[in-house]
Amino acid sequence: MKEIKVLTKKTIMKKKDSISKLAKLSGVFLICVGMSILFSSCEKKNNDDQNGPIVRGTDSYDIADASPQAYVDALIVATSNGEIGVAYSLIPKGNWYLDIPHSAVNWKTAYMGYGSFLTGKFSWFALKNFYFDEKDPSKIAFEAKVYLNSVVTSQPLRDDGCLLTTYKTNASYQEETANLATIKSTSASYHTDDAGYTVLADLTFLGVTRKVTMDLYYVGKQTFTTYDLISFDAEFPFNAISDFGLSATTVADLVTVNLNLNFKKSK
Repeated sequence: MKEIKVLTKKTIMKKKDSISKLAKLSGVFLICVGMSILFSSCEKKNNDDQNGPIVRGTDSYDIADASPQAYVDALIVATSNGEIGVAYSLIPKGNWYLDIPHSAVNWKTAYMGYGSFLTGKFSWFALKNFYFDEKDPSKIAFEAKVYLNSVVTSQPLRDDGCLLTTYKTNASYQEETANLATIKSTSASYHTDDAGYTVLADLTFLGVTRKVTMDLYYVGKQTFTTYDLISFDAEFPFNAISDFGLSATTVADLVTVNLNLNFKKSK
């Protein structure tokens, strides 16, 4: 005769506890699986977004004289008398021009070649021309210059002394070749990973000309009551010591230049 097991109340409670624990573990497992699927889906979506098609517009600009010399000269004079409006008045309405007071040419290099960055900018610069076509990079072209003696680091001992000597210029120079660094584009092409452009250019600095590679980005166009605005950002590195013969012991060979360019057209 088979033994008949009698389930006591205590035994029944133990079995219920076991079933409850198993259910909880199953629930946790299902939650983990669900979260894994969710995050996997989000990651895939993010990857899809990053690898999506690059969208470009159709904007184009032909600016034959982006910084008329009279305008640049008037701005330089305006630093002493504050009459910036006189310089702006020299630009005919309806003409695009580089808004120099609201643009920038900045540079940075590692102190002693190892330390944190030394930074500076040039107060005076100009664009001879600027041509841009969002849908046809072969039409991108520009020619620009900076006045080396307009360097500003916010350290007077460097700005008025060692930097001018390093740049082989002096405070009295303006349009002399020795006081100018120039850059002229030679070709341009699309970036393959974003909406930017790769621009090859000839950089002339300290009497030496070398090829540099620039990344150019079109920020876009905005319309305001009295003027239209278009903006660009750009950056390029160069080897100041090994390629251009810069004589200095406190800076790295590698120098990076950043350009922030705002163009206006008065209505």
